[in-house]
Amino acid sequence: MIPISVIIVVKNNPPHFFETLESIKSFVSEIIIGDIDIGNDYRKRLLENKKVKIIPLPSTVTFADLIKEDLKKQAKGEFILYLDPDEIFPVKIISYLLSNINKFDYYSFPRKNIIFNKWIQHSRWWPDYQLRLFKKNSVIWPKELHPIPRGEGKEFRFEAKEENAILHYNYDNLDQYFEKGIRYAKSEADSLIKRKGKYTLTQTLQKASSEFVSRFFALEGYKDGMHGFALSILQMFYYFLVYFYYWEKKKYSNIENGIPHNFQKFAHNLHFETNFWLIKKNLVSSTEKIKLKIQNRFLKLFGS
Repeated sequence: MIPISVIIVVKNNPPHFFETLESIKSFVSEIIIGDIDIGNDYRKRLLENKKVKIIPLPSTVTFADLIKEDLKKQAKGEFILYLDPDEIFPVKIISYLLSNINKFDYYSFPRKNIIFNKWIQHSRWWPDYQLRLFKKNSVIWPKELHPIPRGEGKEFRFEAKEENAILHYNYDNLDQYFEKGIRYAKSEADSLIKRKGKYTLTQTLQKASSEFVSRFFALEGYKDGMHGFALSILQMFYYFLVYFYYWEKKKYSNIENGIPHNFQKFAHNLHFETNFWLIKKNLVSSTEKIKLKIQNRFLKLFGS
Protein backbone atom coordinates (compact mmCIF):
# COMPACT_ATOMS: atom_id res chain seq x y z
CA MET A 1 0.00 0.00 0.00
CA ILE A 2 1.28 3.46 -0.90
CA PRO A 3 2.29 5.33 2.27
CA ILE A 4 -0.06 8.20 3.12
CA SER A 5 0.67 10.73 5.84
CA VAL A 6 -2.28 12.59 7.31
CA ILE A 7 -1.68 16.03 8.83
CA ILE A 8 -4.15 17.44 11.37
CA VAL A 9 -3.65 20.66 13.31
CA VAL A 10 -5.48 20.37 16.63
CA LYS A 11 -6.22 23.12 19.15
CA ASN A 12 -7.53 22.28 22.61
CA ASN A 13 -10.02 19.36 22.64
CA PRO A 14 -12.29 19.39 19.56
CA PRO A 15 -15.31 17.11 20.13
CA HIS A 16 -15.18 15.19 16.82
CA PHE A 17 -11.42 14.65 16.71
CA PHE A 18 -11.40 10.94 17.49
CA GLU A 19 -14.13 10.37 14.92
CA THR A 20 -11.74 11.98 12.44
CA LEU A 21 -8.98 9.54 13.42
CA GLU A 22 -11.35 6.57 13.25
CA SER A 23 -12.32 7.45 9.67
CA ILE A 24 -8.73 7.31 8.37
CA LYS A 25 -7.15 4.60 10.52
CA SER A 26 -7.46 1.83 7.91
CA PHE A 27 -5.43 3.42 5.11
CA VAL A 28 -2.92 5.97 6.43
CA SER A 29 0.59 5.01 7.48
CA GLU A 30 1.40 8.08 9.56
CA ILE A 31 -0.63 10.61 11.54
CA ILE A 32 1.07 13.93 12.19
CA ILE A 33 -0.67 16.02 14.83
CA GLY A 34 0.16 19.70 15.10
CA ASP A 35 -0.47 20.23 18.81
CA ILE A 36 -1.76 23.65 19.94
CA ASP A 37 -2.58 23.24 23.63
CA ILE A 38 -4.14 19.78 23.36
CA GLY A 39 -5.44 18.60 26.75
CA ASN A 40 -3.60 15.86 28.65
CA ASP A 41 -6.41 13.31 28.29
CA TYR A 42 -6.45 13.75 24.51
CA ARG A 43 -2.68 13.56 24.35
CA LYS A 44 -2.58 10.31 26.33
CA ARG A 45 -5.12 8.71 23.99
CA LEU A 46 -3.12 9.85 20.97
CA LEU A 47 0.10 8.36 22.26
CA GLU A 48 -1.57 4.94 22.39
CA ASN A 49 -1.64 4.99 18.57
CA LYS A 50 1.73 3.94 17.12
CA LYS A 51 1.05 5.82 13.89
CA VAL A 52 0.78 9.15 15.71
CA LYS A 53 3.57 11.71 15.77
CA ILE A 54 2.82 14.80 17.90
CA ILE A 55 4.52 18.05 16.98
CA PRO A 56 4.06 20.84 19.56
CA LEU A 57 3.12 24.22 18.08
CA PRO A 58 3.08 27.62 19.79
CA SER A 59 -0.23 29.05 20.97
CA THR A 60 0.42 32.02 18.68
CA VAL A 61 -0.43 29.92 15.61
CA THR A 62 -3.87 31.35 14.87
CA PHE A 63 -4.78 29.41 11.69
CA ALA A 64 -3.87 25.89 10.60
CA ASP A 65 -3.15 27.02 7.02
CA LEU A 66 -0.15 29.01 8.25
CA ILE A 67 1.65 25.88 9.44
CA LYS A 68 0.64 23.16 6.94
CA GLU A 69 3.67 23.57 4.66
CA ASP A 70 6.05 23.25 7.62
CA LEU A 71 4.33 20.12 8.87
CA LYS A 72 4.36 18.63 5.37
CA LYS A 73 8.17 18.69 5.42
CA GLN A 74 8.13 16.29 8.35
CA ALA A 75 5.84 13.76 6.67
CA LYS A 76 7.30 10.49 5.38
CA GLY A 77 4.42 9.46 3.14
CA GLU A 78 4.44 9.63 -0.64
CA PHE A 79 0.96 11.17 -0.41
CA ILE A 80 -0.30 13.80 2.03
CA LEU A 81 -3.85 14.08 3.35
CA TYR A 82 -4.90 17.25 5.14
CA LEU A 83 -7.87 17.06 7.47
CA ASP A 84 -9.28 19.34 10.14
CA PRO A 85 -10.14 17.82 13.53
CA ASP A 86 -13.85 18.40 12.86
CA GLU A 87 -13.86 16.52 9.53
CA ILE A 88 -14.72 12.87 8.90
CA PHE A 89 -13.24 11.18 5.83
CA PRO A 90 -15.73 9.34 3.56
CA VAL A 91 -15.01 5.66 4.22
CA LYS A 92 -17.09 4.43 1.27
CA ILE A 93 -14.55 5.75 -1.24
CA ILE A 94 -11.39 4.41 0.42
CA SER A 95 -11.21 1.19 -1.61
CA TYR A 96 -11.66 3.01 -4.92
CA LEU A 97 -9.19 5.68 -3.88
CA LEU A 98 -6.43 3.24 -2.97
CA SER A 99 -6.89 1.30 -6.20
CA ASN A 100 -6.45 4.43 -8.32
CA ILE A 101 -4.32 6.72 -6.19
CA ASN A 102 -1.23 6.73 -8.46
CA LYS A 103 -3.23 7.77 -11.53
CA PHE A 104 -3.49 11.37 -10.33
CA ASP A 105 -1.37 13.99 -8.61
CA TYR A 106 -4.03 15.46 -6.37
CA TYR A 107 -7.61 14.83 -5.34
CA SER A 108 -10.46 17.19 -4.52
CA PHE A 109 -13.47 16.18 -2.46
CA PRO A 110 -16.92 17.68 -1.94
CA ARG A 111 -17.50 18.70 1.65
CA LYS A 112 -20.76 18.31 3.56
CA ASN A 113 -20.99 21.24 6.00
CA ILE A 114 -23.09 20.74 9.12
CA ILE A 115 -23.94 24.18 10.51
CA PHE A 116 -26.32 24.74 13.42
CA ASN A 117 -27.36 21.06 13.27
CA LYS A 118 -28.25 21.12 9.56
CA TRP A 119 -26.56 20.08 6.32
CA ILE A 120 -26.35 23.32 4.35
CA GLN A 121 -26.86 22.43 0.68
CA HIS A 122 -26.81 25.81 -1.06
CA SER A 123 -25.07 29.20 -1.23
CA ARG A 124 -21.49 27.92 -1.69
CA TRP A 125 -21.69 25.61 1.33
CA TRP A 126 -22.18 22.69 -1.07
CA PRO A 127 -20.38 21.08 -2.80
CA ASP A 128 -17.60 23.23 -1.26
CA TYR A 129 -14.78 21.34 -3.03
CA GLN A 130 -11.55 20.94 -1.07
CA LEU A 131 -8.14 19.84 -2.33
CA ARG A 132 -6.98 17.51 0.43
CA LEU A 133 -5.02 14.50 -0.87
CA PHE A 134 -1.95 14.89 -3.06
CA LYS A 135 1.51 13.67 -3.95
CA LYS A 136 3.88 15.33 -1.54
CA ASN A 137 5.53 17.65 -4.03
CA SER A 138 2.49 18.35 -6.20
CA VAL A 139 0.77 20.93 -4.01
CA ILE A 140 1.94 24.04 -2.16
CA TRP A 141 -0.15 25.52 0.63
CA PRO A 142 0.39 29.30 0.78
CA LYS A 143 0.98 30.71 4.27
CA GLU A 144 -1.87 33.19 4.20
CA LEU A 145 -5.45 33.74 5.26
CA HIS A 146 -8.03 31.91 3.09
CA PRO A 147 -5.30 30.28 0.94
CA ILE A 148 -5.92 28.65 -2.42
CA PRO A 149 -3.57 25.65 -2.63
CA ARG A 150 -1.50 25.50 -5.81
CA GLY A 151 -1.56 22.08 -7.44
CA GLU A 152 0.52 20.78 -10.35
CA GLY A 153 -0.29 17.79 -12.52
CA LYS A 154 -3.52 15.82 -12.96
CA GLU A 155 -6.47 16.39 -10.67
CA PHE A 156 -9.24 13.94 -9.83
CA ARG A 157 -12.43 15.54 -8.55
CA PHE A 158 -14.93 13.24 -6.86
CA GLU A 159 -18.51 13.67 -7.98
CA ALA A 160 -20.64 15.89 -5.75
CA LYS A 161 -22.47 13.07 -3.99
CA GLU A 162 -23.01 12.69 -0.27
CA GLU A 163 -21.15 9.37 -0.11
CA ASN A 164 -18.04 11.02 -1.62
CA ALA A 165 -18.07 13.97 0.75
CA ILE A 166 -15.88 14.86 3.70
CA LEU A 167 -18.27 15.41 6.59
CA HIS A 168 -17.52 18.75 8.24
CA TYR A 169 -18.97 19.71 11.61
CA ASN A 170 -18.47 23.36 10.84
CA TYR A 171 -20.33 25.41 13.45
CA ASP A 172 -22.36 23.95 16.31
CA ASN A 173 -23.65 27.32 17.51
CA LEU A 174 -23.46 31.08 17.03
CA ASP A 175 -20.70 31.48 19.62
CA GLN A 176 -18.41 29.27 17.53
CA TYR A 177 -19.29 31.22 14.40
CA PHE A 178 -18.58 34.60 16.00
CA GLU A 179 -15.37 33.41 17.66
CA LYS A 180 -13.93 32.23 14.36
CA GLY A 181 -15.29 35.20 12.41
CA ILE A 182 -13.69 37.65 14.82
CA ARG A 183 -10.33 35.87 14.57
CA TYR A 184 -10.43 35.95 10.78
CA ALA A 185 -11.61 39.57 10.64
CA LYS A 186 -8.85 40.73 13.00
CA SER A 187 -6.24 38.85 11.00
CA GLU A 188 -7.52 40.30 7.71
CA ALA A 189 -7.47 43.82 9.16
CA ASP A 190 -3.92 43.23 10.46
CA SER A 191 -2.85 42.13 6.99
CA LEU A 192 -4.31 45.28 5.43
CA ILE A 193 -2.46 47.47 7.92
CA LYS A 194 0.85 45.64 7.41
CA ARG A 195 0.54 45.91 3.62
CA LYS A 196 -0.50 49.54 4.05
CA GLY A 197 -3.58 48.64 2.06
CA LYS A 198 -6.57 50.93 1.96
CA TYR A 199 -9.96 49.49 2.82
CA THR A 200 -12.82 51.90 2.31
CA LEU A 201 -16.42 51.95 3.45
CA THR A 202 -17.47 51.93 -0.21
CA GLN A 203 -15.56 48.67 -0.77
CA THR A 204 -17.04 47.20 2.40
CA LEU A 205 -20.61 48.02 1.44
CA GLN A 206 -20.12 46.66 -2.09
CA LYS A 207 -18.65 43.38 -0.81
CA ALA A 208 -21.31 43.03 1.88
CA SER A 209 -24.17 43.59 -0.55
CA SER A 210 -22.69 41.20 -3.10
CA GLU A 211 -22.11 38.55 -0.42
CA PHE A 212 -25.71 38.55 0.76
CA VAL A 213 -27.30 38.73 -2.70
CA SER A 214 -25.08 36.04 -4.19
CA ARG A 215 -25.49 33.62 -1.30
CA PHE A 216 -29.15 34.07 -0.46
CA PHE A 217 -30.62 34.67 -3.92
CA ALA A 218 -28.28 33.74 -6.79
CA LEU A 219 -26.98 30.58 -5.05
CA GLU A 220 -30.37 29.81 -3.51
CA GLY A 221 -29.58 30.04 0.18
CA TYR A 222 -33.31 30.63 0.69
CA LYS A 223 -33.83 26.92 0.03
CA ASP A 224 -32.09 26.23 3.35
CA GLY A 225 -34.77 28.24 5.14
CA MET A 226 -33.83 30.25 8.22
CA HIS A 227 -30.39 28.60 8.19
CA GLY A 228 -29.75 30.00 4.72
CA PHE A 229 -30.98 33.45 5.66
CA ALA A 230 -29.02 33.61 8.92
CA LEU A 231 -25.80 32.42 7.28
CA SER A 232 -26.17 34.86 4.37
CA ILE A 233 -26.63 37.74 6.84
CA LEU A 234 -23.71 36.56 8.97
CA GLN A 235 -21.42 36.18 5.96
CA MET A 236 -22.43 39.68 4.86
CA PHE A 237 -21.67 41.10 8.30
CA TYR A 238 -18.15 39.63 8.20
CA TYR A 239 -17.07 42.39 5.81
CA PHE A 240 -18.27 45.00 8.29
CA LEU A 241 -16.25 43.29 11.01
CA VAL A 242 -13.10 43.49 8.89
CA TYR A 243 -13.75 47.17 8.21
CA PHE A 244 -14.46 48.05 11.85
CA TYR A 245 -11.30 46.27 13.04
CA TYR A 246 -9.40 48.10 10.31
CA TRP A 247 -10.91 51.36 11.61
CA GLU A 248 -9.92 50.39 15.16
CA LYS A 249 -6.34 49.83 14.05
CA LYS A 250 -6.44 53.27 12.48
CA LYS A 251 -7.06 54.59 16.03
CA TYR A 252 -10.74 55.28 15.29
CA SER A 253 -9.70 58.14 13.03
CA ASN A 254 -12.18 59.89 10.76
CA ILE A 255 -11.28 57.97 7.59
CA GLU A 256 -14.51 58.44 5.65
CA ASN A 257 -16.58 61.20 4.12
CA GLY A 258 -20.15 60.94 2.88
CA ILE A 259 -21.16 58.05 5.11
CA PRO A 260 -24.95 58.67 4.84
CA HIS A 261 -24.76 58.82 1.04
CA ASN A 262 -22.65 55.63 0.88
CA PHE A 263 -25.16 53.81 3.05
CA GLN A 264 -28.02 55.12 0.92
CA LYS A 265 -26.37 53.58 -2.17
CA PHE A 266 -25.93 50.30 -0.26
CA ALA A 267 -29.61 50.20 0.73
CA HIS A 268 -30.69 51.22 -2.78
CA ASN A 269 -28.62 48.47 -4.40
CA LEU A 270 -29.86 45.86 -1.93
CA HIS A 271 -33.46 46.87 -2.66
CA PHE A 272 -32.94 46.71 -6.43
CA GLU A 273 -31.14 43.35 -6.30
CA THR A 274 -33.74 41.83 -3.98
CA ASN A 275 -36.53 42.80 -6.36
CA PHE A 276 -34.57 41.44 -9.32
CA TRP A 277 -33.96 38.03 -7.73
CA LEU A 278 -37.46 37.69 -6.33
CA ILE A 279 -38.65 37.96 -9.92
CA LYS A 280 -35.93 35.81 -11.47
CA LYS A 281 -36.33 32.95 -8.99
CA ASN A 282 -40.14 33.05 -9.15
CA LEU A 283 -40.43 33.72 -5.42
CA VAL A 284 -43.44 36.01 -5.78
CA SER A 285 -46.79 35.92 -7.57
CA SER A 286 -47.30 37.22 -11.12
CA THR A 287 -49.02 40.33 -9.78
CA GLU A 288 -46.17 41.02 -7.37
CA LYS A 289 -43.65 40.57 -10.19
CA ILE A 290 -45.29 43.41 -12.11
CA LYS A 291 -45.10 45.67 -9.05
CA LEU A 292 -41.43 44.83 -8.44
CA LYS A 293 -40.53 45.45 -12.09
CA ILE A 294 -42.14 48.90 -11.88
CA GLN A 295 -40.28 49.57 -8.63
CA ASN A 296 -36.96 48.64 -10.21
CA ARG A 297 -37.58 50.92 -13.20
CA PHE A 298 -38.00 53.82 -10.80
CA LEU A 299 -35.02 52.74 -8.71
CA LYS A 300 -32.87 52.57 -11.82
CA LEU A 301 -34.20 55.88 -13.15
CA PHE A 302 -33.89 57.90 -9.96
CA GLY A 303 -31.22 55.96 -8.09
CA SER A 304 -27.93 57.67 -7.35
